[in-house]
Amino acid sequence: MNFCPKCGTSVKAGARFCPNCGFDLQVKGATPTPAASEPVQSAPQPQVQPQAQPQPQAQPQVQFQQQATMAAPIPQAAGNGAIDYQSNLGLFGAFSEYMKGYVKFDGRMSRANYWWATLAVSIIGVIAIFLSYAVGSVVFMTAESLLFALPGYSSMFRRLHDCNLSGVNFLWSFVPVFGSIYLLVLLCKPADQQANRFG
Repeated sequence: MNFCPKCGTSVKAGARFCPNCGFDLQVKGATPTPAASEPVQSAPQPQVQPQAQPQPQAQPQVQFQQQATMAAPIPQAAGNGAIDYQSNLGLFGAFSEYMKGYVKFDGRMSRANYWWATLAVSIIGVIAIFLSYAVGSVVFMTAESLLFALPGYSSMFRRLHDCNLSGVNFLWSFVPVFGSIYLLVLLCKPADQQANRFG
């Protein structure tokens, strides 16, 4: 609300003439006297809350679990971390490796483990023969032959690989007399002491 500078009458803001005395409020030098206004209060400034710094999320620790495989580890690591290419697992250990590598045609098998496994299979074969004669049927001998045919060839491949020889050398077994003798000599050869192309 403003006031007339001449008579002091209150006039509306933007009015040109005083409603009481008719004074021209637009005359140069005549400035309406503004009413005492209340102190303008500044709008309260919004308080900015400090944002908490995001805590780095801990990365989950991934635990790698060694999956069990059908094949036994070939070759085996010695206690000092070196690979033992002449491992000897004994009768039961070698037979277990023989059966776990049922269809494993790659890798290596030490000479000792091969012949221990062959001995175990031979013992089972003798038992199967006795049982077949006892029941008057060849069912046990047939079952034994079928059961050990495939692991017999796969272990032979790995034994030849242990000597750095190709597994196709097993074909010597189909050559009468001489072929079987030559294959037996190959299977008795000592293994490579170092890693070869087969492991």
